[in-house]
Amino acid sequence: MEKNQNNVMELNRETAMRLWVKHFGKVTKATDFSGRVIAKGAYGDRNSEFGWNVDHILPQSKGGTTADHNLVCCHILTNDEKADRFPAFVANGRRFEIIKVQNHYEIRAVEGKTSEGPKPEEEIDYYDAQSGIGFFKRLKGLQNKPRFVGSVMVRLKNASSTALVDFIEGLFESENVSFSLDQTYWEGETRVVAKDFDMPTKDDISNLLEKCVLLNTYLCEYFEPLGYVERYEILFRVDYYKEKSDMYVSSGKIDFPREHKTFDDTIYINDLVIVNTQAKDEIDYDDRSFWRRYGYVRKKLSQDLRKEVGGI
Repeated sequence: MEKNQNNVMELNRETAMRLWVKHFGKVTKATDFSGRVIAKGAYGDRNSEFGWNVDHILPQSKGGTTADHNLVCCHILTNDEKADRFPAFVANGRRFEIIKVQNHYEIRAVEGKTSEGPKPEEEIDYYDAQSGIGFFKRLKGLQNKPRFVGSVMVRLKNASSTALVDFIEGLFESENVSFSLDQTYWEGETRVVAKDFDMPTKDDISNLLEKCVLLNTYLCEYFEPLGYVERYEILFRVDYYKEKSDMYVSSGKIDFPREHKTFDDTIYINDLVIVNTQAKDEIDYDDRSFWRRYGYVRKKLSQDLRKEVGGI
């Protein structure tokens, strides 16, 4: 596993995915040691703002091996900045040291600011030209990248407790959540909206669909039987935008469909959700309407929730 001229280790994808799971578990997005966000599905992708690869902690040029304990998953930009520098380097505006701990090496952050390179994004100094222009350059390459935006819209009829809204907000804590008490179509209707404005991989879409399935299971098997909500409906759609400017203009216009005038106690999804998730193998794709019914629940969770209801 040698490094090429761009300081990127040549590593097969299967090994990289194994290291991801070892370091981060089942999550599809994580933060590398320098503070940059990386996405599991963007391995080796220099065109993605979440692209990442695997780097040696102790550089090979200094005797570092390719054993797991000497490998770290990090953003491509972080890897470029670290390169073969030893024993100290600057990445994402922060200073780090490579130190020996027992029989292996670790990367440790050095406290305090550094004058080398731009400061961290959360500490941008607009009075400092290097810091301000560095921030601008990081942003400039992100504007014209295609965007996939996920919108989860939940309709609740006669929700008896605001704790239910808080529960939904907790489930979608990684997304932007808002809610309203809407009297336009139905008396006593509460609407909750969760949006993810950047889903670069299919894993991101699958993860959001899984949250919808979990919510469907809880509403169906626990909250509705106990009277916390009379009826409900979950709508999950993904929309594609060629540029960030298109996203800002169009995503704000996404709203609950007017044709859904009843509460069907289920999930509805659109084509872009279907083709990018396991739903394409589970749903009747012959139905060409915009919204497709997807009434899945998690069986084991359903059984456990029914026991909870029976025990109350």
